[in-house]
Amino acid sequence: MATMVIGSKTGIFCLKETTWKCTTCLESDVMIEVTGFSFCLHKFPLINCSPVLKKLLSKYSDDESSICTFSLHEIPGGVHSFKLVAKFCYGEKIELTSSNAVPLLCAAYYLGMTDNYLEGNLVSLTESFLSERILPNWKETIVALLSCETVLHYAEEVDIVSACLDSLAYKAVYGKSSYPHPQQKKSWNGIEYMDETPPKLAGSGSSFDWWFDDISSLSLRLFKRFIGLLGAKGHDPVIISNAVIYYAGKYQPGLNPNSTGNWPIDQRMFLEEIVSLLPVQKGVTSTKFLFSVLNTSLMLNSNVKCIESLEKRIGAQLEESTMEDLLVPNLCFAEEKVYDVSCIQRIIEQFVIENFHLSEVACNSAGNECLTEADSKQFAKIEALAKLVDEYLRKISTDTKLTFQQFQSLASAIPTGMRPSDDEFYRAINSYIEYNSQLSDEHKEQLCQLIDIKNLSEDVCREVVQNERLPLRVTVKALFFEMRHLKRSLIELETDNGIQTVTGTETGNEMDSIEGRDLVMRCGQLQKECENLKKEMKRIKNAKKVKKANITWGSFFVNKFCSGGRVVKALLAAPNQL
Repeated sequence: MATMVIGSKTGIFCLKETTWKCTTCLESDVMIEVTGFSFCLHKFPLINCSPVLKKLLSKYSDDESSICTFSLHEIPGGVHSFKLVAKFCYGEKIELTSSNAVPLLCAAYYLGMTDNYLEGNLVSLTESFLSERILPNWKETIVALLSCETVLHYAEEVDIVSACLDSLAYKAVYGKSSYPHPQQKKSWNGIEYMDETPPKLAGSGSSFDWWFDDISSLSLRLFKRFIGLLGAKGHDPVIISNAVIYYAGKYQPGLNPNSTGNWPIDQRMFLEEIVSLLPVQKGVTSTKFLFSVLNTSLMLNSNVKCIESLEKRIGAQLEESTMEDLLVPNLCFAEEKVYDVSCIQRIIEQFVIENFHLSEVACNSAGNECLTEADSKQFAKIEALAKLVDEYLRKISTDTKLTFQQFQSLASAIPTGMRPSDDEFYRAINSYIEYNSQLSDEHKEQLCQLIDIKNLSEDVCREVVQNERLPLRVTVKALFFEMRHLKRSLIELETDNGIQTVTGTETGNEMDSIEGRDLVMRCGQLQKECENLKKEMKRIKNAKKVKKANITWGSFFVNKFCSGGRVVKALLAAPNQL
């Protein structure tokens, strides 16, 4: 620990209960009260060093009384600092340390003990000690900065708080060294001091987080200023983010996604401040941490600005999230649903806004040919996110308290063309329809319209055709595309194996492959499905439950491709109409 001794005399003062007395032979003529302690002193040593004490002695001196009495309850540092001041005035030895130098400096300024009043006064000696012994050293500066908390107002006035923070920020950015380097000159209050740290990037040869624990001992107010200095000095935002997360985890374990903790009274204020300190750059803060803070913010009913900030940050890097992250619990007692779907919808919409140009390309191109190499990589992330959202939709689809409007809004959040496949999307919608049997045909129709039927695989398209819960329009449309798939397969098989004609009941030539026999079997199934659809369309027409336009289209499709018992023949004969 850095120390400095001022003065040469010893044994001048002694403490009796709550009274400090000077042990010289002269009788005390001054009694000064400081926060419960009395100092029995003499006028002349005090007058010689402090103009403030001189003025007070003049004010409270009484010719009728031999002792001048007054109080100094507001002196910075209280009784401990004034004891050092009194010893300095009498020339007794005092030891300056990193823990008492700042309060003593504030007390010296409070009493006007500058070189303008007496050369070599307490202010200049204390400032020299701080500049030469404290500020160049990381640990000593931390201790000095912590001591500022008790005299913060006065410490700010003498600018020592800023000097300590700037010294710490400099070392955090450029690294703390354990071996000699050319010293770096810095200045505080016009006094130059030598910084032991060389100007090179932090982390070379040492861990980048070496200073996290020391800095986490600061109050939130000082920590905020320190983080601001790091940003101003251009420090790596990833390191700044990790420092904020470390600080938050130490004081509020509940912000750590892997632990829980008790929240103090000012928990909401603390959380909002932490959010404001996180760097705004995309990807520097983990998505898991952001979701953890978002969950807590919703629980504490944090201000709108805080929640919106978190949702935008998460939306900008949503592709890094997991299924577990998206399951934000619903904390609104007015709504009975299990998960906060509205929050996730806003986050997804933010993601779409961030990647709007890619969604436009996806909608207007048949593939990724229009994308640059950089956009192609980003588009791959978007497709991965689309799969995650579909998985999330399937998860929440079983919640019977989830309204149709909420599910529909979330289902339509991902624009058409951004899904590599609509298979899981179909399964999510089908699951919601299954768990909400009270849905009207109109609502089912609106949900199914979101599915891109042509983006379904052949197997899933077959599931749609056989799904009795879905509207007939969707089933017919799926059958239409399945026939197209089948037609394409038949043409390819004809080319490969020399098949010339295939009907629903027989083959013109003997099949040479298992694939051919499977296609014939599927043709038979499709014929039966077509016949069933034809009967269903006739029943609906008679019951007048659908509009004429729908009946006309469905009847045309069924009559065109399902009559005569020769489905495949129609497929091969009328390629342009499919």
